[in-house]
Amino acid sequence: MNPTGKFGVTPINTDYVTSKEIYERKMQKRRKGLIRRLTVFAIIMAVVVGSMVSVILSQRSQINKKETERAQLEKKLKEEKHSEKAYRSKIRLLHNDDYIGELARKDFLLSKKGEIIFPSHETDKH
Repeated sequence: MNPTGKFGVTPINTDYVTSKEIYERKMQKRRKGLIRRLTVFAIIMAVVVGSMVSVILSQRSQINKKETERAQLEKKLKEEKHSEKAYRSKIRLLHNDDYIGELARKDFLLSKKGEIIFPSHETDKH
């Protein structure tokens, strides 16, 4: 076997060349270590970001559900306020003696003395 290198040139074995080769091997090991550390860091960051995105999406879903529930409850509250207003009006009318007398004559066909009642078939209720 010929001691010449790849291109037919004999390699130089000096202290400088050996120290340079040692330095390059050391730098190669450092580079591999750096790549490993960066890969592990990237994997950890991907897991963290993925979990954060998952949490954000689930919270967004919960917020949407709560907003629809809130809208339904606000609609129901509006309807209940309207019903309450109608009931308060009805209560106010029921405290009026003239209105109670009119209801008694209309619904139960009661009359005052000397009054003649002609029943109608209307379903006009208050």
